[in-house]
Amino acid sequence: MPALVLLHALLGLVLLLAVPALALWGLLGLLRPLPPRFYALLRGAAWVAILQVALGFLLFFLGLRPKDGLHLLYGLLLAAGLHYLGGLEPGGWFHRGLKDPPKRPEVFVALGLLFAVGLVLRAYFTGR
Repeated sequence: MPALVLLHALLGLVLLLAVPALALWGLLGLLRPLPPRFYALLRGAAWVAILQVALGFLLFFLGLRPKDGLHLLYGLLLAAGLHYLGGLEPGGWFHRGLKDPPKRPEVFVALGLLFAVGLVLRAYFTGR
């Protein structure tokens, strides 16, 4: 079990570094379209967050609890939010599924990532 806790902590640190970096890069999307590489990294961060949530719930069911119960909610919201933001890439799964997709999804991605920075910080500070 200590290995699972360590993996959960390491994945959390990856997200703690990646999400603010992506948010800063995403702010450039307010000025010009974001490259496909940005969305690939965003989707990668989303999968790290999804793995982090799965691992967190495994630890929860094994009897380990976070310092604050909201930690679980922040993690779920972060994983879901990053997943949907990654799908907003022009031609992406979420962008295609919208009835009236935005012409400049970068604006929504930038704002969503700023919100995600708050979520990743809250998840970090409400964990163990």
